[in-house]
Amino acid sequence: MQQSREKNNLSRARRLPAPRPLSRLLKRQRPPLSETRYTAELSAMGRHWVEAWKDVLRLRALPQDVLAGITVAAVALPLNLALAVASGLPPSAGLIAGVVGGGLAAMMGGSPLQVTGPAAALSTLVLALVAEFGVVGAAAAAMAVGGVQVLLALGRAGKLMKYVPESVLAGFTTGVGLKLLDQQIPELLGFDYRVAELAQMVHRPEWLLEVSWLAALSGLAVAFLLVATRQFKRFPAALVGVGIVTALASYLGWDIARVGEVPSSLPAPSLPAMEGRWLELVLKSLPLALLAAAESLLSARIVDRMAPHSRPHQPNLELLGQGVANVGAGLMGGMPVTGVVVRSGVNVQSGGRTRLSALIHSGSLLFVILYLSDQISKVPLAGLAGLLIVIGVRLLEVGTLRHLWKEERVEAVAFLVTAAGTVSGHLVAGLAGGMVLHAVGAWLHRRKQPGETAPSAEQKKQGVRAVLSREHAEARRPSHLEPAPHSHGWLRHIQARPLLSSSSYVHPKAAVIGRVVLGDHVHIAAGSSVRADEGTPFYIGANSNIQDGVVIHALKERKVVVGGEEWAVYVGKNVSMAHDALVHGPCYIGDDTFVGFKAVVHDSIVGSHCYIGIGAVVVGVEVPDGRFVPHGSIVDTAEKAERLPPVSEAHREFNEDVVDVNRGLAAAYRAQVGGGRGPAHARMGSGTEPSAERANPWRTGDDRF
Repeated sequence: MQQSREKNNLSRARRLPAPRPLSRLLKRQRPPLSETRYTAELSAMGRHWVEAWKDVLRLRALPQDVLAGITVAAVALPLNLALAVASGLPPSAGLIAGVVGGGLAAMMGGSPLQVTGPAAALSTLVLALVAEFGVVGAAAAAMAVGGVQVLLALGRAGKLMKYVPESVLAGFTTGVGLKLLDQQIPELLGFDYRVAELAQMVHRPEWLLEVSWLAALSGLAVAFLLVATRQFKRFPAALVGVGIVTALASYLGWDIARVGEVPSSLPAPSLPAMEGRWLELVLKSLPLALLAAAESLLSARIVDRMAPHSRPHQPNLELLGQGVANVGAGLMGGMPVTGVVVRSGVNVQSGGRTRLSALIHSGSLLFVILYLSDQISKVPLAGLAGLLIVIGVRLLEVGTLRHLWKEERVEAVAFLVTAAGTVSGHLVAGLAGGMVLHAVGAWLHRRKQPGETAPSAEQKKQGVRAVLSREHAEARRPSHLEPAPHSHGWLRHIQARPLLSSSSYVHPKAAVIGRVVLGDHVHIAAGSSVRADEGTPFYIGANSNIQDGVVIHALKERKVVVGGEEWAVYVGKNVSMAHDALVHGPCYIGDDTFVGFKAVVHDSIVGSHCYIGIGAVVVGVEVPDGRFVPHGSIVDTAEKAERLPPVSEAHREFNEDVVDVNRGLAAAYRAQVGGGRGPAHARMGSGTEPSAERANPWRTGDDRF
């Protein structure tokens, strides 16, 4: 009779129509038939740009934007000077790039709070181009970079940049940091020896006689002030330090190298004279263009996390804005620019609310050029070297390398190859080698069988339900600029209260209780209950959504071990739980899985890319990857789990659409209530609102320039 009942359930499930993708149901959101997908994307870019400018009028944030813009300009001014000098260019090139490039990107870009200007990550490549093509080559390279970025934007390549692996990007930034140190340490000491030569002379103290101790004092004073005031995010330490050293050196008449003459006006726009070498320069500028695009989009992603109340960035529009900015900077004789993390972070921390703050930053730099050029010409080069040395040290991704070496050796080698290529001047070879090694590592990772082992007798006594390998913990793997959660000591600080990323949203009528960790863009809808009060802790990965009426709970002292960490309930990334579903731990639900309406999952391991049908019950089993649990069925034995059919393409598309729609809903809710952190927290933990640090564990505190 039991078999007959199961057969009836299965036959009834087969008669149910296959679920259509949600995008087909939401007809109002589809473009008209006459509108192609490409033109729809361009229209979306245009609408985003118009709405961002409407925010300038709608939010009425002129006082906050003015203050933020001036504060960012104070930070950007010495950086623009220093990076121009480090790139082998006159200081005016950095100022022009900040004024023209920063202004155009502020007007045209797709990230309202992004601040654009010269970047340390680009300086090594720009220096190489200047060495080959001369000073005019930097302006021509800026135009070439801008042209490539415009083409990438029109080709809708903005979304592809997120696939650049962490190991390659981190290796490149480390290489840039080492290159900066190699260039600027001799500048700080006031002589022409390279670091390698200096290392060979360390045992002979005669080299100390050639050190310019006044220059060294200037640089060390700036570096000390930067390090000592690092915790004061809004304090313009770079500007204050360089200003003090400049005033002191001028008053005492120190004989040290200075910035030199700076024009007191902007030059007329003109096409750089490359004398038939344009094609050669464009080809050699391609790595610079791709790097500038990736840097801008990474910075924009970080700004979105830092300012959840702001309009999220539109990647293709941001590439278009950066392209226009670089073309404009090149026409005016400036250097290549990109969106920069720290300047953008200062903008957010200083209260900037619309794109007007970045535009005011550009106007403030223009004021400096027009009226303060004489003072800028007196800045000691050693003071700027001290600033760049601090930047170089902060670019070294030692923690990322250590993590990769412990977790993924192939990725660590990709990191080292990329860094070595950058330092040695073979950047293209280093980047290509890093990407190839990453691809090899990904292929080897796919070939590995996920190691699932039964818990030992001792673990069973301790309530461990299952032991899964690190492959199952994909949702908790760090991405570039986002260190592993355990590196922040998350679980030491949670202490029976939720921990949310700044981009997640919890509805005011939802309950999130206990030690619950929410990843980026998690959406907890109204009426749901996520209770880690008995069994604890819970983890819900990025882009997952918990819909109305869902209950997540767990038995006391029952766990699943995922990647060496114990969780009562572990939910991967891109998981959807439909209305009134029940997930009761100990449970593991893999990435890209859909749990249907009124479904029950208890004491089970559900693989990735699974689809649990409406009203289905999964109890005490392990469901393999990519299986479909039919509607209304009961899966409570290993034999039933093994006989489950594979999911269809329609099931996969359905979950993708649900994830996409709910991520959009979460963003809309955050925009409506200013970040989703108000009344929702009345139901969380002890009932008090978490601090900014606690509420945003993904905020990097990164000091890249």
